[in-house]
Amino acid sequence: MGFCDWLRSNLELEVEAQRMELANALKLPDDARQPAALRALATKTGASTIKMYPGCGDADQPELVHNIQQALQTKAMIAAVQTSSNYLVVTVILTAIAFLSMVAAYIAAIAALRAG
Repeated sequence: MGFCDWLRSNLELEVEAQRMELANALKLPDDARQPAALRALATKTGASTIKMYPGCGDADQPELVHNIQQALQTKAMIAAVQTSSNYLVVTVILTAIAFLSMVAAYIAAIAALRAG
């Protein structure tokens, strides 16, 4: 596992897998298997499976796909924020190390001037 893999969140990998699952579900024949696969994916992603307007029944295929895509987009934005926060932590740590290195070099220079 490389350094960049550590920075990637598990949520990013989950979103990629669910996008592939959506693509595979849309490739299924347009019989009972495709709506069932879309409903299962909608449940897994947290997307709404009911129509936008109350009392209208279950969502049809285009609305399910739209809801799944919105849920995946939201998850992707959350993953981007998590990844950027990981970069922020790394940046703060590296800045502290650079500052301490500068202080050590300054102390060493003062010690060399006093000795010399």
